[in-house]
Amino acid sequence: MGDTVYTSTGKSAPAKGMHDMILILPGKKSSEVSLAVSHECNDSSSVLGDGGGMSIVPLCFKHTTWNVYDSIKNIDFTSVGGTYDNCSGTYIKEKNTILTAEEGTPVNNVYLYKKGKGYRDTSDINGLARFKHTGWMVEVDPDSLTSLRKLYNMGRFVHESALLLNDGKTVFLTDDFAPGVFFKFIASEKNNFEHGQLYAYRDATPDDTSHWITLPMTMDSLVDIRNVALRMGASYFLRMEWMTQVQNKIYITATGCDNFIIENIYNGKPSKHLIPFTNKSVIDQPYGSVLVFDPVTNNMDLLLNGGAGKKDPEKHFSNPDAVTTLTKNGKTYLIIQEDIILNTRGRVSKSALEKNFFMNEIFWLDLSVKNPTVDDLKRFLIAPAGAETTGGAFMSGNTRFYFINIQHPYSSNPPPFNKSCTIVIDLK
Repeated sequence: MGDTVYTSTGKSAPAKGMHDMILILPGKKSSEVSLAVSHECNDSSSVLGDGGGMSIVPLCFKHTTWNVYDSIKNIDFTSVGGTYDNCSGTYIKEKNTILTAEEGTPVNNVYLYKKGKGYRDTSDINGLARFKHTGWMVEVDPDSLTSLRKLYNMGRFVHESALLLNDGKTVFLTDDFAPGVFFKFIASEKNNFEHGQLYAYRDATPDDTSHWITLPMTMDSLVDIRNVALRMGASYFLRMEWMTQVQNKIYITATGCDNFIIENIYNGKPSKHLIPFTNKSVIDQPYGSVLVFDPVTNNMDLLLNGGAGKKDPEKHFSNPDAVTTLTKNGKTYLIIQEDIILNTRGRVSKSALEKNFFMNEIFWLDLSVKNPTVDDLKRFLIAPAGAETTGGAFMSGNTRFYFINIQHPYSSNPPPFNKSCTIVIDLK
């Protein structure tokens, strides 16, 4: 945050902050990579563009150190009318394009404008009110530093992440909202995501084991697709977050929600992992969960609930968000990053609570552990006060270097712990 970045026309400005996703793109040499770092922001910038953003950071490994060997570049989103709160996404290797998620869905243009500090152009675009033109998946060309298109057929909702299967057509999409819906998009053509069919997930019932609801693909439905899906009976979740795949299983984090009031859910039903937390009209799941989804059977099951450890109550796993995986020395791990939503209910230590700040953590889980609990998690890292840990990523075929983002630490922290940044950890 604040480093100099350049546009495709050579203009420069301080880099945006709120670092979220990291995608590691191949370089021209084996010692080179580029990081695509998304910015989960919605502020104004006359040089870099209003709304969210993405930076391309060229890195070279030399003499035991990663160095930025060329200028950091800015992705231009003006061609698609800007983005809002860029979150996670995925890399399409065969096309060398990126799918980036817009996590923000402002409710009107006043909210979007933010008294001139957000989107300053609130005119209609592509037949939509400007605020309805946020909250989509967006395809990006990192080579030309341009955005290509908004993918309307993937629906408008609080897009958190996307996971593409090896078929090049099936994309799973998470909705960071309470109530949120788990979506699946199947492209009509491999690696072409402009056309296809969107589906919403529901738990199987004795009368229907198909799991997937075929959604209407008209624009008036797509701009309100979560509510459409719930009216059609989709299961709902509480803030689904990131996904990572290990062989034939997809692991999904869910942040959870304090005292979610069940109202206006239409025909939707809570996901089965939420039933134990349901009391009449309230679902109280303050610590979140890690779920495991099988794309062959379409079953969604619980892997791990958050909360305090039994052996060590001071170990508290709360509100999982970003997640990745690593196989090292014959073991496969989930690496789970927290995004604590409140400083209450045991989510922070007593000493931290007394000082009125929280610290998110990163935990590793050995997936060979059967029926894991919080006690099986291994604490790996504690972020600076106030920061979310996110964006965890490894280079393809390389288990040594772990890239992560530190997002929105307290500005009152001492430098360098007072601004969003991207760091790399040498696991050796």
